[in-house]
Amino acid sequence: MLGPRVHALLVVAALVVTAGLAGLSLRTDSATFDEPFHLAAGYAALTQADYRLSPDHPPLGRIWAALPLLFVDPHWPPPDDPAWLAADCNAFAIRWLFGTENRHHFIVLGRCLMVVLLLATVAATYATARHLYGPAAALVALALAALDPTLLAHGRLITTDLPITLANTLVLLTVARLLERVSWPRLLAAAGAVAVLPGTKMSWPVVLPALAVMAAVAVFRRAPLELAGRSSAVGPTPAGPRPLVRPAERVPTVLALVGVLGLAAWGGIWAAYQGQSTILPSPPPGPVPAEVQERMQQTQARLEQDWQIALLDPATGRPRTDPVTRGLVAAAEYHLLPDAYVFGLARVRFLTGQRYAYLCGAYSTTGWASYFPIALLIKTPLATLLLAAAGLAALALRRVPVRSPLLLLGILGFWAVHGLSSMTAHLNIGHRHLLPLYPLLCVLAGGAVAWLGGRGPRVVLGMLLLWLAGANLSTFPHYLAYFNEVVGGRSRGHLYLADSNLDWGQDLLRLAAWARTHPDEPLKLAYFGSVPPPAYVPCRSLPSHFDWAPRADLDAGTYVVSVTQLLGVYDPEIRRGYWTARSRAAYESLGRIATSTPEPGEPPEKAQLREQAAVEFAELRYKRLLSRLADRVPDERIGAGLFVFRLTARDVAELTRP
Repeated sequence: MLGPRVHALLVVAALVVTAGLAGLSLRTDSATFDEPFHLAAGYAALTQADYRLSPDHPPLGRIWAALPLLFVDPHWPPPDDPAWLAADCNAFAIRWLFGTENRHHFIVLGRCLMVVLLLATVAATYATARHLYGPAAALVALALAALDPTLLAHGRLITTDLPITLANTLVLLTVARLLERVSWPRLLAAAGAVAVLPGTKMSWPVVLPALAVMAAVAVFRRAPLELAGRSSAVGPTPAGPRPLVRPAERVPTVLALVGVLGLAAWGGIWAAYQGQSTILPSPPPGPVPAEVQERMQQTQARLEQDWQIALLDPATGRPRTDPVTRGLVAAAEYHLLPDAYVFGLARVRFLTGQRYAYLCGAYSTTGWASYFPIALLIKTPLATLLLAAAGLAALALRRVPVRSPLLLLGILGFWAVHGLSSMTAHLNIGHRHLLPLYPLLCVLAGGAVAWLGGRGPRVVLGMLLLWLAGANLSTFPHYLAYFNEVVGGRSRGHLYLADSNLDWGQDLLRLAAWARTHPDEPLKLAYFGSVPPPAYVPCRSLPSHFDWAPRADLDAGTYVVSVTQLLGVYDPEIRRGYWTARSRAAYESLGRIATSTPEPGEPPEKAQLREQAAVEFAELRYKRLLSRLADRVPDERIGAGLFVFRLTARDVAELTRP
């Protein structure tokens, strides 16, 4: 049994380790795909109360990440910047951060504040496990969370994934405590957590069923509901807590608590948007240039058009009549919620569209029910999975004492609802969407302490934690690309998943360092990311998710290809399956037309056809090359997501033929 001082030292040590691992690794990653957009939107909301940039995300987490920029010169573009006036978040963010110079240090500053939230998440995991199972289980959960590659990967990036994870964990913990014993400190803690929650991510309502179950059980369970500070009996007895025993007594109290928490959520939304009803802030005092005024009016008209489109049923083209749509319309008409929030909810609810997904060599635009279960199993450390299984077994066999049945119901309910919603979703673009489950997985794994009755089980626990530490250090600093031993680690991860699971644009700094040691190898790069690679490293472009100039010549040289591009996740013409006998024949025919010799006096239509064929054939040659490289063993691998191929002119000719 550990003493209080040793216990406290272990908690502090775990947080220090997490801070060190996150802080050291965050500096090695270039800007990932979404970070520039989140940082730009956060700074616009923070300093100008302008919510036009990517309104499908609430601003709270973004504002938090943008806070350090208040203490530096942000080099914010002028108000007449075309991308700003058009509310083109992608173009504006890239121009701001990487247009005239590389401002990667802005990304680093924002990440540092995200690490603060990561430490709060690890601490919340410890507190939740302690309230559920006790101090020993809390230490196990703390160790698992502190060393978890998934939490470390996304806990140091500027996204909305970590803020919603922290908020969900705190809401479940504080609401459970409140429903066990009503007191002002507990009410304030729960109200604060609930107020923050809807400002973190539009997916926050997934926690509501778990909270509803907790509230219902609080009414009908056998254990009394304590009211702190209420008189205990009739007569001259001293004041003190008097528990509410009968369900009829509890209903008004629980309903009142639900009402208070609902008001906290509503007020939290307005606070996140600084009390502003409109998406656009009020115009600055003084005359506004006619051009700026015209562009702002165009932006407002486009937003209104997007709003109307979001309310239409794509199958019939008629306005939707479901309760959700009617609620959104009412919230907008009566200004019950900020316009930016309602618009963002509508976009997330109705305008998700189709997104390509990749799983185990297969491609889909509708996703798979197995996507997230597979991702969870291959991107979670085996030590964590084994301890979680032991914890669930102890729970099922009633080997572990549960101190808070309400909290346990909330955790299991949240896991069930979040898991079901993930499996039925069509947006299979990243294991990171399971991030809110990881603190709770660590909490449930803490129940494994029920089996530690002798020296042998304790040795096994120590070995599992050492295994976890080894897995962590072996993948450092490439946490984003962590895969467990079941699939052979990150070197084989691309056979199963891509995109933000492995290759999210994070390796440009490593590519730049590699290029400095290979100055005689000019780079030709096919890149998956949002940042123009020349901002980090001199290179010419191959087909990339966002192209840039100049395009590389298809000749001998050093070809570097992002895994997501190599697999053709977002470009079907790069995929191996695209190049059937029929498509190869069409490619060969196109090449003949493109390289045919002009005939004297041929009609202009034929010359135009030849020119068009030349353009199409040239682009297909690049994609044919990438599709063939997928079958070739790379000469080197940079970071987790970049494959290096040194090709001769003969190699290129062979790889680009039909």
